[in-house]
Amino acid sequence: MEATLCGSYEHSIDVKGRMSFPTKLRDILGPEFYLCIGHDDKFIAVYSPEKFEEYQEKLSSIPGKKGSDLRRKLLSCCDRQIPDKQGRILIPPQLRKHALLEKDVVVIGASNHAEIWDKKLWDEFNERVTVDDLSDALEDLVL
Repeated sequence: MEATLCGSYEHSIDVKGRMSFPTKLRDILGPEFYLCIGHDDKFIAVYSPEKFEEYQEKLSSIPGKKGSDLRRKLLSCCDRQIPDKQGRILIPPQLRKHALLEKDVVVIGASNHAEIWDKKLWDEFNERVTVDDLSDALEDLVL
């Protein structure tokens, strides 16, 4: 059974676009990982090499011009990362622009991947998703 990525960690991006990536998440993702644009909100998705391969396979299954266009857009923005000795990664400008990252960020574990959010957008997300929303979604699930 794979380890689950979970937790939230606050960090800052320096003027060169570097940030420290949480050790707990690095330990699960491995020595290298991939940054990709989040496609359902303004964040950066972070995949282990294995999960990135699954992501590419799913993208490859979309047929025709729609699939080609989607692959071009999504994969052209992906970036392979190997953290430096201090655990820092460099977030490319196009990914920072997509996720509206400025200085303060939150890195979260999201089960099979991690996500990097601008802190203000993360706070807004948390205000939108209420305890009632969670209760409704989990109503039929026995925990």
